[in-house]
Amino acid sequence: MAKIFIFSDFYLCTFPFVEFPLYYEIKNRGIDIKYILQKNDIRMSDKNIAKEYNKLDLILIDKIGDLLKISSDGDLFILRFCYKGTGGKAAELLRNNKRKVLQYDVGGIDIRVRACPAQYLTAKSENLKQATIKKFPGQYKEIFVTGTLQYDVAYATEVNRTEFLESYGIDPEKKLAILTPANPGEAWMVGLKDTYKDIVKIMRKKCPSYHLAVKCHPLDYMIGMPNIPGVIQKGQHYGNKHSWEELFPDITVIKAEEGYKALKACDVVINVRSSLAMEIPMFRKPLINVDRKKYVTNWPFDPKVMMDIDMGDLAYTLNSNVYGIDKKACEEYCKRENYSDDGKAYIRIANVAMEVIK
Repeated sequence: MAKIFIFSDFYLCTFPFVEFPLYYEIKNRGIDIKYILQKNDIRMSDKNIAKEYNKLDLILIDKIGDLLKISSDGDLFILRFCYKGTGGKAAELLRNNKRKVLQYDVGGIDIRVRACPAQYLTAKSENLKQATIKKFPGQYKEIFVTGTLQYDVAYATEVNRTEFLESYGIDPEKKLAILTPANPGEAWMVGLKDTYKDIVKIMRKKCPSYHLAVKCHPLDYMIGMPNIPGVIQKGQHYGNKHSWEELFPDITVIKAEEGYKALKACDVVINVRSSLAMEIPMFRKPLINVDRKKYVTNWPFDPKVMMDIDMGDLAYTLNSNVYGIDKKACEEYCKRENYSDDGKAYIRIANVAMEVIK
């Protein structure tokens, strides 16, 4: 029977072990599965993280071409969705050499914007699958609707609100507002810097009952890490510093690995352009999009689970508590746009892998 490999080219610092449930699900079905990293991957430099990776049937490769040496025709490689860089090059090499490649949807709406080299693809929803087929007709042998591994983490996240806020020195009696910016490169390119700064000013001067904290994009947390395998650098626009050092000085920055805890503990999410808007309904939290009409946003809007306001209305909206949450609408949104929020995407992706290697 064909073997299965998971090749991970990117250290997702917000979810360091996001592919582990998928790996163990396939392994527990009696399938020969290997997990592959590049030598000197940043994950192997952290003792605690490396300890967990060393529990896998782990292979470290010197170069992308080694993927062909350790595999045979018909073997299946599972990778995150990517269309360029190390992962994109690996997928193209494998596909051109009679290996099967399955790339999984990582969240957001990327799969309907750019094509990747895989023969097989997963999508978080039927809507996203159909939009991808329309954009790239004939690109893939098949697209499977499974949900996403990242959203499985949201399902499994638990938090004690009081303990969480106190760990950051935040008064639990205050309302917690989480600001979710776009990735640092996009924030620069589309001119969002002033928008973020205005939100901070308004919150500080006009919303005293709130504590504002920032949940940054994964690539923002990676700025300053060594330029070695597993790391993608996007800090060039901020002098190779974290964007929050310029945009959000003296504002609480949520730790990379605690983003979902923050979303679960907060009272409201303030969003500007970030595709994280698609994840918030899983937490049944109020979501306020600020100045959305000014920017290109591709994630699906639903007035029952999120609201659009102008910057000038932010203080009033927060202080008057006119925002709310329709939990039933959030549940329906998750089924429609994210397949579900049941935490079982890893099982569905494992089922897809079994089908592909038949």
